[in-house]
Amino acid sequence: MKAHYYSVITLLGLCANTFSCALVAATNTYATLNQQFAATHYKNEALEALYGQNALDKINQLPGFTLTQSNTQRGLSAAGGNVLINGTSAVSKSESLTDILRQLPSDQIAAIHLYSAGHPFSTASQFNQLVNVITHSPKLGAHWQARSKLTSAYHDYRPSEVATQLSLPGEYWQHQLNMHYQDDRSQSTSTFQEIDAVGALVEQGDEAFFEKRNGRLLSITSQPALIDSRLTFSAKAILDDFQLTQTRENGSPLSWQLNESESRAEYEMSIDWQKTSNNDNLMQLVVLHNRKLTDLNSEHFEHTLIAAPYQQHKTQQEQVIQFNASLPSRAYSPELGIEISRNQLDATTGSDGDFEQAHVNEIRYQPYAAITTVLTSQWQLYTRLNAERTVLKSHARHNNKTQLGFIKPLIRLSYDPQSNWDMTITAQHQVDQLDFDDFVQSQDAEFNRTQSGNLSLKPSQYSELATEFNLRLFEALYLNVNLYHQWQKDVHEFIPLPSGDAMIGNAGNAQKLGGSLSATWDTSQWLSDSKLTLNYDFASARYRDLLTGQRPTDGLTPHDATVEFRQDSQRYSWGIDVYLPLTETNYYVDELYIKEDHIELSAFMEYQYSNKLRFHTSVATINTAKYSYIQHFYDEDRRGMYTGTRRFDERIDPVVTLSILGQL
Repeated sequence: MKAHYYSVITLLGLCANTFSCALVAATNTYATLNQQFAATHYKNEALEALYGQNALDKINQLPGFTLTQSNTQRGLSAAGGNVLINGTSAVSKSESLTDILRQLPSDQIAAIHLYSAGHPFSTASQFNQLVNVITHSPKLGAHWQARSKLTSAYHDYRPSEVATQLSLPGEYWQHQLNMHYQDDRSQSTSTFQEIDAVGALVEQGDEAFFEKRNGRLLSITSQPALIDSRLTFSAKAILDDFQLTQTRENGSPLSWQLNESESRAEYEMSIDWQKTSNNDNLMQLVVLHNRKLTDLNSEHFEHTLIAAPYQQHKTQQEQVIQFNASLPSRAYSPELGIEISRNQLDATTGSDGDFEQAHVNEIRYQPYAAITTVLTSQWQLYTRLNAERTVLKSHARHNNKTQLGFIKPLIRLSYDPQSNWDMTITAQHQVDQLDFDDFVQSQDAEFNRTQSGNLSLKPSQYSELATEFNLRLFEALYLNVNLYHQWQKDVHEFIPLPSGDAMIGNAGNAQKLGGSLSATWDTSQWLSDSKLTLNYDFASARYRDLLTGQRPTDGLTPHDATVEFRQDSQRYSWGIDVYLPLTETNYYVDELYIKEDHIELSAFMEYQYSNKLRFHTSVATINTAKYSYIQHFYDEDRRGMYTGTRRFDERIDPVVTLSILGQL
């Protein structure tokens, strides 16, 4: 069955390419000389109507659009997301897409283009919806913000964040400097109890949790003044220190305690060169180097005076070179490119006097080619063929070498009647990235779990059929609906080892059905400049578990929904967010773990004091956040006899934050 779906989707890709060429030849036309993509342009007054002080604020207000961030594990082809800046993906592995958009001030935005059903950007072909942010050349000036939590049981009125962005344009060079300092603290309290198989109380008590993060970021981006191309140099340094303390009291003289400290240092340099010719042909060359250092030290007291120590040091390096070419002026608008990446992880782990060294090295080649065909004025076909060749070497207690090859076709058929709705149908085969952390052992002392490293882990992959609709009803209601069905192969699940330990492994096949709904309702007829937004995601999966039979896949959240109401006027803005309850279930070898939360309310208010000074106040978890963590235990594994349950009920009190934002 798994080979059947893979073969079908590959055959569809080849047929679609053949059909595209045949249709163009039959009509004796080169309709793709000027691609026609439906887009909504926000500029001038329409751009100003999108309230916000940076690109992220404005993008979050686009009707029916949902920002999607890809993973940042390795390589650039899967990094970034469905927002481009000046037609290209943000080149960074050290910062998320939301962080990058938050650092782009609104006065540097010239226009925002929203593509709802297909787009001309090859580097983001995996997305149907896409936003392209067009920027001005920066002016001399500075943007800054200072933020403080006003409610904290540890240090009242302590500043928690300071950030500055300096724009330094010149005749020959433009520079942008970002500096960010964060001293954030969070805390919660919990009650816990444990019962045995017959329901008798084994233990109960209270838990206190405290975490502190101290983060520093320094980055500089430089661009020379060029006429027919754009060249960007970027360098970043990020330092993060974490401290965590958990204490459980059950009435006994000796308490359960976990003390953990972690330091992370990340350094990144990149070069991004783009050249556009007079006939809109685009070439892009990206080179990136990233290095991460992580040190973890943990002490765990299990109602004893002697701690169980755990230390781990990891060094990760990544070098990527990527070339892309897009030729919209040629027949079929061909696109081609290749990415070559080298990744390496070295880890040393010490647990109770037992030390283990692990080394992982990967070299990956990913070429692609694509064409676009305008079938009619309303129908457009995009076909793309991706390939991947990976050589993976790993070493811990023994050596392992794996060579992998994949073919990943993608077909997108878009229909835009240039009215109040459009539709996109997508068929694709995708291969997920491996997480190198799964190759080395890890520990979760909070829930008393350990995980062995898996040197022979293969990436999971899936074939997918998806349909996306965009509808505008009554000129006041905008809907985006996405439905998909996935046939998954080599899914990652926790599997048992003969030694009794557990690890992440390839555990067979699964099917997943899901979808999302994003609805934006303009409520200005009742309250000026107001709107109501609903986002809802659902997912259902079927997986054949060797231990317990049919069940959902690990970590599945069946339902996830948020509702937001906000009003944005010229001088002030306010809003209320409602987060509806969700449940996540994880299937460990000898444990069924369930995480539940309750309805949460948050609010914000922002006031524009002057053109260069604003005040922002937010209240998180107005109604006090409540979470439940439930562990059901079984003898040996989940096929065995039920032995008991441990439950934690956590609460986080409301947090009020005041921010002052300005520019010079």
